[in-house]
Amino acid sequence: MLSRGFTKIEIIIVLFLILIVITLDIFVVLYLNKKQRDIQVLAEINQLRSGFEVFLMSNNFYPAASQATLLNDDYSGTEKLCLEGFKKLSDACKKKSIMVPLPNFYINQGNQYSYKSADNNQNYQIEFVLDTNFKSLGLKKGKNCATNAQILSQPCF
Repeated sequence: MLSRGFTKIEIIIVLFLILIVITLDIFVVLYLNKKQRDIQVLAEINQLRSGFEVFLMSNNFYPAASQATLLNDDYSGTEKLCLEGFKKLSDACKKKSIMVPLPNFYINQGNQYSYKSADNNQNYQIEFVLDTNFKSLGLKKGKNCATNAQILSQPCF
């Protein structure tokens, strides 16, 4: 007499296939989370670059920082950008505010943007880290550098 149920081997194969699909889904979700983070980082870099251009139009130079300085850092006093330069959030801008606070959505996850001006404040560099490659932009995983002219796939400093 024929049995109408599944054999043990059929059940094991189906469970194994389900396990493979779940594992692949986990890796896809982790990758997409990293990609989402990197998209946010690039958006913040573009926002910073736009703010620095506003500063340049008002002052004919970029904000001064002779050494690599962490942005949005209360210790170094770079939490916001005013027309007169970087300030702490608690300090008032004498003139107009440009960016309050400076963007850094992932600051609590160890992400920091480092800023340095160059050539008598006529150029600047912002170093940032990506978790994935962006082939369409030519950017690689790891440290990258945004300048007033372009974004490069190499460390700034």
